[in-house]
Amino acid sequence: MNKVIQGTKSFSRNIEILQLIADAPRPPTLTNILDASGLTRPTLYRVLAALEAELLIVIRPEKRYSLGPRLISLARNALANNDIRQIAREDLERLGDETGETVHLAIPSGNQMVIIDKIESREVVRMASVIGMLVPFHTTGVGKAFLVGLKAQKMSDLINRLPMEKITSFTTTDPEKLQQKIINAQKEGFIHDDQENEKGIVCYGAPIFDATGEPVAGVSVSTPSFRLDENSAHYTQPLMTCAKAISDKLSH
Repeated sequence: MNKVIQGTKSFSRNIEILQLIADAPRPPTLTNILDASGLTRPTLYRVLAALEAELLIVIRPEKRYSLGPRLISLARNALANNDIRQIAREDLERLGDETGETVHLAIPSGNQMVIIDKIESREVVRMASVIGMLVPFHTTGVGKAFLVGLKAQKMSDLINRLPMEKITSFTTTDPEKLQQKIINAQKEGFIHDDQENEKGIVCYGAPIFDATGEPVAGVSVSTPSFRLDENSAHYTQPLMTCAKAISDKLSH
């Protein structure tokens, strides 16, 4: 007989609400959270009050909820102790040096990816992304790179859970079309993102695998379209070398 640990149900509910707020495309209102969570209003009030008391969430002046300051210190400690980030740093820097462009490393967080490291481009025009930023799977180089690393069924299941929001006029919002893009990219081991997340920004992404052969992260190199080298190998060759080097280190 399985022993029920006291308090786990309440804790799980709090985490679910925290994740719901984190995954929202914009800070949600009380009504948004109520509709998405399925909780009763009194229960939701108690959960939000508990999260707010611990500084895990804050209420904005416009009555919307966003993540709180305590999460910043938690995230900072998590990043400082993240093995992938530490292991990958040297290879990320090398990729940035070889391409001269911005490099991102991201890991999955619910239905999004979270950027855990970034190497800035040496050029004047740079990406506006920051470490800790949540980004979509279906529009970004790191997100689609992670999808490329998944087996067929897991990839399909994840894509079918995504909201598939249209961010630019280039964004793929059809799950079947996205799956086909991923399948095609799996043959080459990397994927091309042409302005799907940010107009004027082109990315190349590749998955990073652990010792079990499962993807654990995505790495990408991004460049403004006006600076794009016509020879894609300028980006893809060092990208693939970087992804393989990090994967090999994780495997050992």
